[in-house]
Amino acid sequence: MSAITQWTQEQTALISSTIAPGCTPDELKLFAYACQRTGLDPFQKQIYAIKRGKMTIQVGIDGLRAIAERTGQLDGSETFFCGPDGEWKDVWLAKEPPAAAKTIVYRKGASHPFTAVARFDDFNAKQNLWLKMPAVMIGKCSECACLRKAFPADLSGLYSVDEMEQETVTATVTSTPAPALTPAAFAGDAKIFAAGKAAIAKATTIQQLEDIAARMELRKNDLSQQQFDTLLELSLAREAELVPPAATPSDDADPFADD
Repeated sequence: MSAITQWTQEQTALISSTIAPGCTPDELKLFAYACQRTGLDPFQKQIYAIKRGKMTIQVGIDGLRAIAERTGQLDGSETFFCGPDGEWKDVWLAKEPPAAAKTIVYRKGASHPFTAVARFDDFNAKQNLWLKMPAVMIGKCSECACLRKAFPADLSGLYSVDEMEQETVTATVTSTPAPALTPAAFAGDAKIFAAGKAAIAKATTIQQLEDIAARMELRKNDLSQQQFDTLLELSLAREAELVPPAATPSDDADPFADD
């Protein structure tokens, strides 16, 4: 069963117009695979499809927390802030933004806690909530990084909207560059492309194709757009082959018999 059948027709239309605007039907299908694989709910703002040229899938901090909680191994976390002096505090009261945030995540059964630090200058998007609540935003970035360190098998490759916002702002700044030669297109990783083709060809069930699609999304940045589109076409073609054809009525009459 295709992952997109999780949603009703009304829900699919709502996601297409509000949560994943501008996405093609195939991109919407990949988004559905990602929602199914992670168990995150786009209607609760746990996962997003961001379309700026090429679609990317990003998650909310609540989505990462939900996945970590579902493992049954999360044993709490703490977040601290510091200024240029490097002195860590559990609450930030100064008017200026903190220089960095540090999160400590405790995992049951682990011999030591996991720690991650996020520098404000590395993530500051200089707009929206980054101007209103800088401590909250950088705190979420350090927590996301720390949760990935503590639960790599469950969260590897999942990045939050807050972490990626600065990259989005940088990418959307326009200017008038000096004339230059068109750079060569990204060729993509040939080994990953070949492995993807082989996996699709060997798939014998729809579930296997859905798992392959989820892995394709995680390695999307390692593939060129042409490679990714080719794998998507091969996957859809293989899915069509695996769906049993509709039965047709038999005709006992010999069409080549003499009248």
